[in-house]
Amino acid sequence: MEKEHYQKGIHKAKIGNYTEAIKEFTEAIEINPKFADAYYRRGLAYSEIEQFDKAIADYNSSLNLNTRQIEVYFSRASALLAADNIQGSIMDIQAILTLDSNYVRAYKLWAKICIRLQEFDRAIEHYKTAGEIYLDRKDKEGCSFCIAKIRHIEQQKIAAQGGVTNDAFLKQVKQKIQQGRFTEAFADCNWLLQLDSYDAQAYYYRGNISIRLGAYEQAKTDLRKASQYFRSQGKIAESEKMERICVELQLKDAYSETTANKSTRSFTRTRSPQNALQYRLYRLVDNWNIAQGLVEGLKLSHPGMSENWYWEKAIYEIERDRL
Repeated sequence: MEKEHYQKGIHKAKIGNYTEAIKEFTEAIEINPKFADAYYRRGLAYSEIEQFDKAIADYNSSLNLNTRQIEVYFSRASALLAADNIQGSIMDIQAILTLDSNYVRAYKLWAKICIRLQEFDRAIEHYKTAGEIYLDRKDKEGCSFCIAKIRHIEQQKIAAQGGVTNDAFLKQVKQKIQQGRFTEAFADCNWLLQLDSYDAQAYYYRGNISIRLGAYEQAKTDLRKASQYFRSQGKIAESEKMERICVELQLKDAYSETTANKSTRSFTRTRSPQNALQYRLYRLVDNWNIAQGLVEGLKLSHPGMSENWYWEKAIYEIERDRL
């Protein structure tokens, strides 16, 4: 008889009717006070309606009947955290890892606690451990999740210390692109990608600069990386946007280089570096269209300087150590 109420309770919980689910689980418990799973399920239902004290009491009852229930420990740890009992939550996490050192959800919950305590380095370590477990399981989605979380925590750490986060820095890059300061923006993107080679937004902005300078192949390379990393972060709309831009660039490649240059540039370019300075800048950006575009941008923003000055200025801004 108790199993019938138990199954009805599970059904009610699945459709979100937690009040009725609680009634069914209560009926099951009254018939069989040693029904450990009914206590657990009722605790889950109480947690869903944020009655955490009652949920914790039910988890306690379930664990008193069976002390080796990892899922119940985890649910109680989550409820304790929601009730601001951080130490109790940590103790349950430790109990879980004693039973199963590869229980990945425990590491993720512990990381969440560390973030709340602003113990950012410890949070990163817990996500790294979780990522290694996912890697052993060949779970790419899980690995990507942990990488994204680590990157986010690193930004939280910078912000907590009063530093400039990637988001704030990228806003500056966007402004420079809008102002036509392509050399500075390009250098900024390179610097940011040296710090974080998974920054999708930095790849997008660098690809945007390449488009404006007519370097479509380089743009497609960066935009495809942006698409890949956006997708790994679960940002599907942004990923698909990058792919659409790549398709548009592929269509542009159907036209002749002369026609494309006439529609995007108001100056004539040479086909290759003509001296040591030009070659040095070309080697830095690995694309001749970009090199020339950066110099032309400097000519617009700093008129009246010598030709060598523009090339030296572009080289300086690309090489400038921002650390």
